[in-house]
Amino acid sequence: MWRLYTVAISILLMITACSSTNSGQDYVSQLQGAVLNPPRVLENFSLMSTTGEEFTLSKHRGEVILIYFGYRACPDFCPTTFAELKRVYTDLNEPADQLKVVFVSIDPERDDLESLTYYTTAFHKDFIGLRSDDQELENLMNQFGVVAEKRILGESALAYLYDHTATLFLINPKGELEVQYLYGTPYRNIVNDVRLILDI
Repeated sequence: MWRLYTVAISILLMITACSSTNSGQDYVSQLQGAVLNPPRVLENFSLMSTTGEEFTLSKHRGEVILIYFGYRACPDFCPTTFAELKRVYTDLNEPADQLKVVFVSIDPERDDLESLTYYTTAFHKDFIGLRSDDQELENLMNQFGVVAEKRILGESALAYLYDHTATLFLINPKGELEVQYLYGTPYRNIVNDVRLILDI
């Protein structure tokens, strides 16, 4: 499990080292996460969401998206991260028209949309869960470099956990991946970056 986080740390350190290049954006030097400079252009994606409609990246231009990959049965990283994201969202005065907090399930076998709705809204009513059980989920995980390895715990088909990438990703208003945050990043760092990008 820790091998995943060691690899993630190495990658983010390289990204941060590259972030000294001038991107032409005044706020970039003030960002406190691991900056991708230039930001990475993302392929458009569309997954069913807990809002009852498909969540399509291209329809959210002009907004910041904080996106995290995990699963409801996660015993530690996912609930801790979303508790921090609630603090981020509250500290920013819940800007639903400018910021989307999105949870992508890596466990569609157990996470249906109804259960994801209960999970995400338990942290905040505005948080959105996404689910897919086809190739689109794998394609999306590959875009972000997310890794998930199933760890079997018992004889039951549902007795398993995932060792997974515990990184939070920030998509800027142009639909580009611009910042990444390792697990444990202080929530105020994320607040700082969202404020800078949205100028709020």
